[in-house]
Amino acid sequence: MSLLQKFYPKHRLPSGERCPACADPINLVVCLPPATGASLRRLAGELVDRLRPHICAPVGLLDTTGFVLWHRPDHTEVRLLVLPVPDPQHPALTWCAGGPVGLLDLATTAQQLRACAQPDVEDWHTVVAGTETARPWWHYLDTHNADPDRYPAAQAIAEFEAQPRIAAMAAAPPTDAGQRFTPDMYGPGLEALHAGPDTYADYQAGLLTFRDGLLTLDGQLLIPSFSPVLVEQSLAERQIFHDRARHYVANLHPTTLLVAVQILQ
Repeated sequence: MSLLQKFYPKHRLPSGERCPACADPINLVVCLPPATGASLRRLAGELVDRLRPHICAPVGLLDTTGFVLWHRPDHTEVRLLVLPVPDPQHPALTWCAGGPVGLLDLATTAQQLRACAQPDVEDWHTVVAGTETARPWWHYLDTHNADPDRYPAAQAIAEFEAQPRIAAMAAAPPTDAGQRFTPDMYGPGLEALHAGPDTYADYQAGLLTFRDGLLTLDGQLLIPSFSPVLVEQSLAERQIFHDRARHYVANLHPTTLLVAVQILQ
């Protein structure tokens, strides 16, 4: 099994082939009016109505890992949040599927990720020491898509994986938390690592907060790319999407709800 097949979604292979029996998960953040959060039943109904124009026959789950709160909410805040769950390993943290934008600690999340960025980038530099800058997977995929007969998928995969920097990352031992580099670190995350800690921190904050797309109050779906597969996206696409989403959310009333949903099509 190739490296790409290991970190590609099971429903879709690097060659572009799809598995019709596999689910196609999409993680979205949906903006809702304040009163919608009064009950889970009303919330679910509103989500279905708002998602229907964009997603065919949606089956979804509220994502309780959608937002992290860097404090323990009081009783009043708990009533306003959507499915808050205390972190079992870090008592000071709480995860939830959403809540009023003013309670979701989005700025604190960005600050925390910025503090973690330098050690992460230094660790990556240690792993790839002595290797040349690598091209992300999307570069090879775009070349293949431009002329599949002249540049077949098998050749694109082989040349991508043959890069010494990619090989070094793939061979790195896992950490206590699991694999050392997540799949996006071979796509837009790789570009962010090359750019340095500040860019890497901004990328991680945008990825954690806005996921695969943001559905606005007026029904507009903001997405980073036509490809839902993160490793196929570029850093430039992600940055444009993150900036648009941040600007939109920053101008929302603090009582507006943000809800994280995982959609299975």
